[in-house]
Amino acid sequence: MTPRGSTQRLPLFTVVMPAFRAADTIAQAVQSVLAQTESRFELIVVDDGSPDESAAVARAAACGDPRVRVLRQPNSGPASARNRGIASGSAPLVAFLDADDRWSPETLARHLGHFESASYLGVSFARICLHDATLTRPGRVSAFVPSLELAHVMGENPVCTTSNLVARRDVFDSVGGFDAALTHAEDQEWVARVLSTTAWDVRGLDAVLVDYRMSADGLSADLDRMRAGWRSMIERVRSYAPRQASVAEPRATALFERYLARRALRTGQPARRALGHLVAALRHSPLALLVHQPKRTALTMIGVMAAAILPAAWVRGAITR
Repeated sequence: MTPRGSTQRLPLFTVVMPAFRAADTIAQAVQSVLAQTESRFELIVVDDGSPDESAAVARAAACGDPRVRVLRQPNSGPASARNRGIASGSAPLVAFLDADDRWSPETLARHLGHFESASYLGVSFARICLHDATLTRPGRVSAFVPSLELAHVMGENPVCTTSNLVARRDVFDSVGGFDAALTHAEDQEWVARVLSTTAWDVRGLDAVLVDYRMSADGLSADLDRMRAGWRSMIERVRSYAPRQASVAEPRATALFERYLARRALRTGQPARRALGHLVAALRHSPLALLVHQPKRTALTMIGVMAAAILPAAWVRGAITR
């Protein structure tokens, strides 16, 4: 890597931003990249066949900055768009930011320091702050997780979002890119592939570096689609790491079902839906729910019991504490 004080301007980071129908949010995302204290980056925006003005808004937000390129392709999904961005870049580190999220100014600098501290570190992630759809009301902050196990990433996924993922290009050379056949959890599957097929470490930073935009009508509100996508991800992991997946799956399933119960409560779905997911979580591995963030389990149980009699807003507030 180029030393921090070097005058060489070759990029250290390829920042990949997939975009689809992102005209309302992409300017803020692009500007958060341009505001980085570590300026040795190239930003590659991949417009994935947007029917709106996402590409034009991204170009306008870049204000002619030569570090920014905007590519366009027919709609092929976010995994394909990210793979296009990776292949179009050249830097030794690859970072991702979705077009509706935002980075803090020190995001790239903190990850660079993380990689410089350990040659065996292949993938770095930090903590995120969940926001409302306007990025004006911050909510829960994700927990600090020093290192990942396969059961974690197959279950609730502490990385939380691809916007929180930074990796060495060497890791992509080893395991390939994102699986474009997956419509959900393709980032989880990629991290699971790294953990189960390579010796690279995947480690967390104790810093909140990503503002994540929540949407009540997005994919995270479609629980049936989420579960189907997650199941496809699990099948992929089984195909190349059957023994490891078999050991991790009960715990991972319990954590994922707990997550679905919480999503059901947050999106105002019937209490019986949340209860069904919580029962499924307990059936697969009650120990996992007691060991892994027991406070979250307790709050989810309280939320499920309260959902039948109390206002939805109270329930949403309770489970985010």
